[in-house]
Amino acid sequence: PPVPQPWLPPLKERIALDELEEVQPTVAWTQEKPLSVLLGMADIPQAQKQEAVSINLSKDGHILLYGSPGTGKTTFLQTAGMDLARKFSPKALTMYLMDFGTNGLAPLSKLPQVADTMLLDQTEKISKFVRIMEKELNRRKKLLADYGVGTLDLYRQASGQEEPAIVILLDSYEAFKEEAYEAELFKLLVRISREGLSIGVHLLVTAGRQTNLRAQLYSNFKHQLSLPQNEAGEVRAIVGSTPLAMTMEDIKGRALMKREEVDVIQLALSVYGANDTQVLNNLRQEVASLQEAWTGQRPSAIPMVPEELTEKDFYSRASVQTAYEHGLVPLGLDMETVEPVTWNLAKGNLLYLTDKEEQMTALVKHIAKGKQKVIILAPKYHNLPEMEGVTILASPEEYQAGIASIEKRIQERLEGKQRDHVATVVVYNLTELVVELNSEALDTLAYVLDKGIRAGYGSLVMSSPLITKYIDVVSKTVRSYKQAVIGLRLSDQSVLTVTNRPVREPQLEEQEHYYVADGLASRMKVLMI
Repeated sequence: PPVPQPWLPPLKERIALDELEEVQPTVAWTQEKPLSVLLGMADIPQAQKQEAVSINLSKDGHILLYGSPGTGKTTFLQTAGMDLARKFSPKALTMYLMDFGTNGLAPLSKLPQVADTMLLDQTEKISKFVRIMEKELNRRKKLLADYGVGTLDLYRQASGQEEPAIVILLDSYEAFKEEAYEAELFKLLVRISREGLSIGVHLLVTAGRQTNLRAQLYSNFKHQLSLPQNEAGEVRAIVGSTPLAMTMEDIKGRALMKREEVDVIQLALSVYGANDTQVLNNLRQEVASLQEAWTGQRPSAIPMVPEELTEKDFYSRASVQTAYEHGLVPLGLDMETVEPVTWNLAKGNLLYLTDKEEQMTALVKHIAKGKQKVIILAPKYHNLPEMEGVTILASPEEYQAGIASIEKRIQERLEGKQRDHVATVVVYNLTELVVELNSEALDTLAYVLDKGIRAGYGSLVMSSPLITKYIDVVSKTVRSYKQAVIGLRLSDQSVLTVTNRPVREPQLEEQEHYYVADGLASRMKVLMI
């Protein structure tokens, strides 16, 4: 008889997920199971066996993988993301990719479970992500508290409600040092590492060396694995003392993991391929097939306003069209929620502060698109084009007659208690205009601006911040407005007091304005350039 072989062959250098466990995504997506991720194959020579290794995230929490450059950190995240995606449907799992390395997570971005991808330089997006996650953590903790349970699993049993697991894959932890959002992102990661496990939020992080992380973060990771490092001492710091630290082979994806003892593991590839290019091509195909297989709802992306807001984009948005239908006037998109910011007559008249006349003209064109009739009072030498449905009054005779007839209409409508928004009176470039009005016209205009709103004649006054220097009745009336769009820094104007003014306020970006209502300012993206 053949002599029994005492040794198993050495671990393969390339193992694909499918070789370790075959999964049919469409079948797997319908099954209930704990959230676990398949890592690869472990070699246990002392027991003469090799076995597949998985980590149950819902029981054991988060994973941290260290390794020097080129040892397979990004590949590990590709595999983990792919393994989760083929086993859990977008109903059960939401993933966020923080791609701070060399764009290695890009192939996963099209997976139906992936809500969004963040790159290192997307400061605004990452800050927004931090705020969204903070809210989500609070919401989930409250859900559990309401049911008096301690974990998401128990909540599911008690309420019958599903909450998807959230997995954040962060590649290259060290990269975001010194970034503007470093402090807030670090705080969020520490919070998730502490609280995430019970509420179904998990971290899969890769980093170079443990010394680059603070203990308050890494001590909350139950599983820390190490790929080859430049010094054996660093490996020992991660997995504990083991002779294996000295004999690590320099094979991509060959790691040490502390289980009952420290074992050598070959981390799997997401899909099979003889070389990196093949793996990448096959991975793209596999992602595309999962994308096609899922026809249901997908997790929503982090809402972002476009870099450049075009008229076509703005007017074609469903939310903007709905606002117009309701007789509201959309002014721009809120930078935080990306919903339209609208001028609501119920909140009062509107002031537009800017020192650029072309911005005033742009807003007039924009207002002219609404349902309301538009009447403009402009200084004699204005540069407004002719527009359909817009009346421009620009000479002393026109002011006199025009303002008087508006006053009459307002009085009639006040008596009939008609309040719906029928007309918008635009005062164009106020500081130049007041000089051209006689005192009688000023008084009548002040009446129109003050009382008109109750009769559906809303006024939109456009002015430079110098309005504070004028003492006529119209300028005084306008300075009491509580609702404004401001095209300059809040610190460069003294017309409105804003309670939430940012310290060290930066210059406004292109197409960025403030919207102020009741003393609170929010930033919005506008069509005025």
